[in-house]
Amino acid sequence: MKINFYNTPQPAAFDAALIKDKPNFIDYRPDFALMDRLTKQFEDKEHVIVVGHGGSITSSVGIYSALRSSARTQMHFVSTIDPDYIAAIKSFASKDNSLVIAISKSGETVTQIEALMQFIDYPMLIVTGVAGPLSEIAAKLNSTQVIHPPIGGRFSGFSEVGLLPIALAGINAKEIYDAGQKYLQQFQSNNPAYEAASILYQLEQQGIADVFLPIYSEELFPYSNLIIQLCHESFGKDGKGQTYFAHRAPESQHHTNQRFFGGQKNIAGWFIGDMRSDNMLVTKIPESLSNVPLKTSTLNLLDGIPLQSAMQFEREATLEDAKLQNIPVVDMMLETVDHKDVGEFMAFWQLYAVYASCMRGVDPYNQPQVEASKKISFAKRQQFKGSL
Repeated sequence: MKINFYNTPQPAAFDAALIKDKPNFIDYRPDFALMDRLTKQFEDKEHVIVVGHGGSITSSVGIYSALRSSARTQMHFVSTIDPDYIAAIKSFASKDNSLVIAISKSGETVTQIEALMQFIDYPMLIVTGVAGPLSEIAAKLNSTQVIHPPIGGRFSGFSEVGLLPIALAGINAKEIYDAGQKYLQQFQSNNPAYEAASILYQLEQQGIADVFLPIYSEELFPYSNLIIQLCHESFGKDGKGQTYFAHRAPESQHHTNQRFFGGQKNIAGWFIGDMRSDNMLVTKIPESLSNVPLKTSTLNLLDGIPLQSAMQFEREATLEDAKLQNIPVVDMMLETVDHKDVGEFMAFWQLYAVYASCMRGVDPYNQPQVEASKKISFAKRQQFKGSL
């Protein structure tokens, strides 16, 4: 993974005193023996349906998308109570060929329970705390329960929360863990995540309130939810923290580039991509079309150019434009998208969120503003029930 900074302040020197406590997620080791047993127990399933919200699923969503080609089983993620979406999944993933995994640390997320009840007759595996509604549901349904580790959801990617679902899909979870653990061990020394956190913190102090994340990789784009959650829930507190928003690129060049280059000058860019493709598709222009005019040339100009190269041309052009216009930019490129790179990528963002929180003097691990709307929506259900 390569990271470059353009039009940005110099990162501050590493300050060990600023990072007072080592996060509990860094040295946590999941029970790989248990994961192996469960994988063998359910290896005949064609579909793995993961029901959860936020940090309970964002890590496994990202891993599965990046490493889908190595999966044995199809995965589907239910983080909604949209009836059409759930009905669509049930139309091809039946109780006979599917396993449902419900994940929640507290076990009392109402929308998750409502979604889970739509799969009540499916085989279930439940990852939750030792007490709570979801734990009781597991006991009453005689479903296998795995204890949720004492790690907040968005930082739980290297625990059973993030790794068990993808292991059940046949992806090598141990390789991802080992790569991530190696990267996490840099926590108490200078590293790229600390440098990036320092630079973005300085930019916030200079009035840079927004961070645009164009992601030039379909495999990596689903990681955007984890990245945004880590940033917003970890250090978007006490009137501090930037807004991070991601778009698929180069599609974003047809809309959000206008905001990025032409809107308020309170924005930085964080470009994410990868330098490889397993599919060497090349544009072939039929001879009969070669003379069709295209800008200052003809269609023949495109003949023989690999799509991966064309993707890089789009990224490089937008990056160069930002550099010329003196817009602060982080350029992050993965050399490949394999188990090692995925583990490092996820570890980078976990460290980044902790460092960014400590620099702002906020608690990286709580999310006090997330709970208010949950209480209001639960009260509305009580009112509805009372009106029947």
